[in-house]
Amino acid sequence: MIEKILKIHEQTIRNYEKQKLIKPSRTQSGRRMYSLKDIAKLKIITTLSKDMGINTAGIEVIMKLLEEIEKMKQIHESKIKELESKLNYYYQNYGEVGITQYKTPSIQKKLEDS
Repeated sequence: MIEKILKIHEQTIRNYEKQKLIKPSRTQSGRRMYSLKDIAKLKIITTLSKDMGINTAGIEVIMKLLEEIEKMKQIHESKIKELESKLNYYYQNYGEVGITQYKTPSIQKKLEDS
C-alpha cells in the first residue's frame, strides 16, 4: 500500500531497506509496518533519487547528515528552553535589575508577554 501512496515500486522500497536507508518495523508475521518517519524518509529518498539523480551512496550520506542536523536542532532547542526558563526564573524573582544588558528583542517580547 505504501508503494501506491508514494508512487514507487515495491521492489524499490525493498532495495532501500536492503541498503539500510530505511528500517520499517515488522509484525510477528513479518509484515512491514511503516511509521510516519519511515514514510517521510521514503519521500526524501525518492526525491533525491528520481528527481535529483543522486545515487544510493549519496543518498546515504545526505540522510545521515539530515539525522545529525535534526539531533543538533533538538539539542539547541532544549538548551534554548532551559535558558529561557532560567531567565524567566531570574526575572520573576529579581525583576529587571541587572537583566537589561542581556535583553534581545525576542527575550524582551517574552518578558513582556509573561
